[in-house]
Amino acid sequence: MLTNFDQIIEKASGCKKRLVVADAAGGEVLKALHQAAEMNIIDPILIGDEGKIAPILDELGMAGLKIIHEKDPQKIAEKSVELVRSGEGDLLMKGKVSTPILMHAVLDKEKGLRKGKLLSHAALMEVQNYPKLMLVTDGGIVLKPGIDEKVSILENAVDLSYSLGIEMPKVACLAAIETIDPKQPETTDAAQLVKMAARKQLKPMMVEGPVAMDVILSKEAAKAKGISTEISGDTDIVLVSDIATGNALVKALIYCAGAKIGGVVLGAKCPIVLLSRSDTAQIKLCSIVAACLMK
Repeated sequence: MLTNFDQIIEKASGCKKRLVVADAAGGEVLKALHQAAEMNIIDPILIGDEGKIAPILDELGMAGLKIIHEKDPQKIAEKSVELVRSGEGDLLMKGKVSTPILMHAVLDKEKGLRKGKLLSHAALMEVQNYPKLMLVTDGGIVLKPGIDEKVSILENAVDLSYSLGIEMPKVACLAAIETIDPKQPETTDAAQLVKMAARKQLKPMMVEGPVAMDVILSKEAAKAKGISTEISGDTDIVLVSDIATGNALVKALIYCAGAKIGGVVLGAKCPIVLLSRSDTAQIKLCSIVAACLMK
């Protein structure tokens, strides 16, 4: 089982996936691509304004990489998706192009990368003092999922867990309390997901919930609350109730706890590296290697 990003990078080294980057004219994006290319993790295909991309490549010592020149954001997104769809690329990464424009191309029913499943975002996190990688979902795509969407979100997430070597991922359905309260829909959804997992209506996974964050992270907190659980301090996947909760949790761990993170969109024909404009080259590199692990 892989428990940190160094191990993921080591496993991904040499896999040399063809990574199509939509609008690659960004310094942090190209720094991450440079690192990944040097480790033979990727063979980048850059799409965007050559006049902006080429000077940064020269600074990084990456001159000679293939650049497909295009200035129009919509055409950049469409061309990037087309390359992956046609088999000329293995993975897709968002560069400077806006998320709505890229996702519109990805979700196009005729020319996109749909495969009949809900797309969802997973943040794979390495947090100091936590013994393993933790996956938080969905803090980037689905605004306020209902029970059916949560099933798809979980099944997307466990595919990533399987690629880490986790045969039976431990899932915590996050809530503010550990009891069922009809006024807090995430608690009733959690109870239903627990039952579905027990009845083998989901992919192999162990689901507990509703459960608060202190119990997810700490066996001592679970003991103090008198809660019997198998996942305290050993959770693989945290299912959040809505995009705001997931986004806040992930960014708090990044900025307050120095967490390493790799963000990937799951459920399409290939993993999609989808990042915030503020993300560092390290975050972008971690996201690239997480995507490469799945393909």
